[in-house]
Amino acid sequence: MLKFLFLSCGLFFLMNYWTLLIFVLFLAVMVWGLTMENFNLGMVNLIQLDYLSYMLGELSLWILVLMILMSFYIKSNENFPLSFVGLSVSMLIFLLLSFSTSDLLLFYIAFEATLIPIFLLVMGWGYQPERVTASYFLLFYTLAASLPLLLSILYMNYNDLSLDYAFFSHKRIYLGVIFWGMIMAFMVKLPVYFGHLWLPKAHVEAPVAGSMILAGVLLKLGGYGMIRVSSYLEGSLNEYASLLISISLIGGIISSLICIRQTDCKSLVAYSSVAHMALVLVGVVINTYLSVSGAIIIMVAHGLCSSGLFSLVGMVYERLGTRSILLIRGMITMAPLSALWWFLFSVSNMAAPPTPNLLGEIYLFMVTLSWWGVSAVGVGFLSFLAGAYNLYLFVSTQHGGEVSSLSLVSDFSLREHVVLMLHLAPFLLLFPFLTHFYS
Repeated sequence: MLKFLFLSCGLFFLMNYWTLLIFVLFLAVMVWGLTMENFNLGMVNLIQLDYLSYMLGELSLWILVLMILMSFYIKSNENFPLSFVGLSVSMLIFLLLSFSTSDLLLFYIAFEATLIPIFLLVMGWGYQPERVTASYFLLFYTLAASLPLLLSILYMNYNDLSLDYAFFSHKRIYLGVIFWGMIMAFMVKLPVYFGHLWLPKAHVEAPVAGSMILAGVLLKLGGYGMIRVSSYLEGSLNEYASLLISISLIGGIISSLICIRQTDCKSLVAYSSVAHMALVLVGVVINTYLSVSGAIIIMVAHGLCSSGLFSLVGMVYERLGTRSILLIRGMITMAPLSALWWFLFSVSNMAAPPTPNLLGEIYLFMVTLSWWGVSAVGVGFLSFLAGAYNLYLFVSTQHGGEVSSLSLVSDFSLREHVVLMLHLAPFLLLFPFLTHFYS
């Protein structure tokens, strides 16, 4: 029923060529859900769904609908329907294949194939000339880190180890070289702090739609891959757990401190993704039921919340031509409804109740407290810093003396309000569902 309500809201203001496209995409969301409800979870095949695959596949479909709704500002380009939508749909196909396949080699192929559409989106529709450098950073960082993953998969296949997820529990690999070869690609994709340099560049130069799909779904491929191979690498994962958790927590704290010093709204939201993904890495490395559940909750919640924040930044940039916090002040007096959305997404990003981010952080805090008390202090400090930089973002943009350039700012359109509502409504509705499902 809820999906039909969202469908009605989305079609309310689209009475032209785009109505058919949005209808088809929302229909795909519902079909994916119905497929999951009737799927045999015990089926061992190339295509195999479980609840993790279902949630991330549904997230991919949902974000794709919203990124196309947010891209109306470039629809005047005569090549837009063919090239932009074609790249978006091809990316969706690769993402759904990545999340639904049960074969590690096929996952790697789809994992790498998602780079092609996002590379072309950043290169073709980015804002500044630096988009060329940003797209190359994105491409070569991920490719360089993924090569050891391919070699590790080929080594496992050569030694007759099953690449099917269903048999992970029967196989163990203790070689440190294979462990780091497989884990490095996912750590850069998350990304962890030391492999994150491609992320701020790609986000800042990407179009709004590129930032939405990049933060909303593509970063989740790293966490998803780590969860899938954790059974293969359980012995080595326990051996290197202290090192990985230390890297993730220290890197997350550094990223949070960088957020507080940012003057670019989009760069701030990009660095906040690094801090949130540090918590995901902590949950996956500890590798218990509760910690992995917390990591999954943070992944799904961050996908919706971060995509909504990038949408907000894009709406402001479309009107003012700037993302500088120094030049965006006092918006609450000129566009009060937009200030409400800024407040809702800022407090959601800092894990205020009743958002699912809070549930994920509580799970991780309990797990790290039992694993090693000092790591729980790091998780708590990360949560505190998240509140600090999100309040800084909200107060800096909405309060303060008015800037003369804001005098011509209009409030958000109906289409933009619906896009933001479609980000926030499922985000808030996730809390009771996840509380019930993981309890």
